[in-house]
Amino acid sequence: MAMNTTDYNLIAAMLFVVGIFTVTQAYGAQNSDPTSAEAWSAGNASGAGNFMSYCMPCHGDAGMGDGMLAESLDVQPRKLTDAKFMSSKSNEHLFKVIKKGGAAVGLTENMTPFEGQLSDEEIENLITYLRAEICKCEYKKN
Repeated sequence: MAMNTTDYNLIAAMLFVVGIFTVTQAYGAQNSDPTSAEAWSAGNASGAGNFMSYCMPCHGDAGMGDGMLAESLDVQPRKLTDAKFMSSKSNEHLFKVIKKGGAAVGLTENMTPFEGQLSDEEIENLITYLRAEICKCEYKKN
């Protein structure tokens, strides 16, 4: 029996879903489930919601640089839990990295700009979330 394009598309979609489920299960065994309703309950207006939407795929749900896309990048995502490093970066610097992308501050282009997706207020909320929940640190001017 010959398979048509619809059959191939259905098989590809099923394999994709199984793959996502497998990755989520393996990843969730070590960390909280980033696909759970609880993880998304904060909404995109909050720093937590935007972190899960935009940062988690590369940086991981806990900011360890171990997101699902991390292995596919030529430069590994920053460990946002590194309080010493994060304390050395001002909120203005973090704002520019998030809004304009890594290349705007001499970092990798893997860190894409979110200027079109996030408002200034949403970026500020994201930085507040990073400081309070991910690195648990404040900027320390040298």
